[in-house]
Amino acid sequence: MLRDFRLQALKSAPGVYALSYEECATWTEERWRSGISAPAHQIFGLFDGQRLIGITGVFTWDGDPLGQTALLVMSYIEPSYRGRGLSNTLYAARLDWIRQSGRFHTVHVSHRASNEASRRANQRHGFVKTKAEPFRWPDGTVEDEVHYELTLEEHREN
Repeated sequence: MLRDFRLQALKSAPGVYALSYEECATWTEERWRSGISAPAHQIFGLFDGQRLIGITGVFTWDGDPLGQTALLVMSYIEPSYRGRGLSNTLYAARLDWIRQSGRFHTVHVSHRASNEASRRANQRHGFVKTKAEPFRWPDGTVEDEVHYELTLEEHREN
């Protein structure tokens, strides 16, 4: 279910994600299954009854050698369900999991500069812009990737 949904998201929005449909379509079933849940990461599904209508994830960010930064990834909600505040549900699930894990001090998220919905969502949850840098997106376009961080309250310095 995750594989089919994620591939559809990548196909329908090729310029939004860092990974391409072509890259992910080659993954084995084992790779998909191992990516769902582990101590260092978690994938969440958003359902309307039994129907999967959205996905999102948290991984340990490779950019932090101490492994104390969580990375929010691959959020997608079916177009017919957008505009209902459901991204807040996905943010709450991820941030709750991050806090409960006890592993992370900081949360990192990024998006394509033109992705205004993603910017608004992370701003509602207190993320602070840290930088913007050019990035070649899978659709071939070069546009800034905008980065944000959230320091978890229990790790804030006074």
